[in-house]
Amino acid sequence: MAVILIVKTDGTRLKYDPNRIRATLKRIRAKNEVVDHIVQNVTKQVHDGMTTMALFDLIRRELRKEDHCLSHRYNLRVGLQKLGPAGFLFEKYIAAVMRAYDYDAKLPEQDLRGQCVDHEVDVVAHKQGRCVMIEAKFRNRFEDTVTLKDVLATWARFLDLAEGNRTGHCPKFDEVWIVTNGRFSDRARQFGVCKDIRLVGWGPDEQSLTRLIDHAVVYPITVLDDLRKWELEKLFHREILLCKDLAARKPGAIAKLLGVSLVRAEKIVWDAGEVVGEVG
Repeated sequence: MAVILIVKTDGTRLKYDPNRIRATLKRIRAKNEVVDHIVQNVTKQVHDGMTTMALFDLIRRELRKEDHCLSHRYNLRVGLQKLGPAGFLFEKYIAAVMRAYDYDAKLPEQDLRGQCVDHEVDVVAHKQGRCVMIEAKFRNRFEDTVTLKDVLATWARFLDLAEGNRTGHCPKFDEVWIVTNGRFSDRARQFGVCKDIRLVGWGPDEQSLTRLIDHAVVYPITVLDDLRKWELEKLFHREILLCKDLAARKPGAIAKLLGVSLVRAEKIVWDAGEVVGEVG
């Protein structure tokens, strides 16, 4: 097979590798026979110069033919972007992800006082006597990264809050995390590793946001691309951010909340249940 180059959103090119698709499909718990079939069909249709978004759409079309649940799970990256354009919903979602891992996670209602200045902290999470300060860095575009400058600013904030704790002005933070739906630049990652900052971003590694979501099955309702914008807004207003929370609601209650027919509400609840594996 001739070398096929895929064009990324930043204009760079990378070699088409069916094993990357295979790994992603296995991550979302596709069965081996489904993985083989999807990879075979996609490889037949991929062509040199295809963009990553066109490849993404192709894979989703093939997934829809096999399993709508897998299609929704594969939609995770786009779903995360729908938590924008501002970062507030993303912060609330990250708190929900942390709670799935038994953290008591909340968004502080007011700024925390450091030694020098007050700081806005996105999420504070407690578990087993340890307190984590979390910076949620939302990115609107796939190609946008968290840079060294971003990580340095978070580190400076953490240090000032540590000094604030020593003078009795704020709680003690034992750890600092940066969580993003984007990627970290090489220098940002280098500094984060050096300073023991936990960097959680988009990617295939075991500590990525992707893995955290897949492992705990805490998919945002935005992966359900059939949901209309105004339906999403009403669900967000009622603090329903996760598919598992939506799946747990009665269709009648959702119909009343959204002002839609019972048939429409039943489909919404069913789709959410499929994503989290609660439809038998």
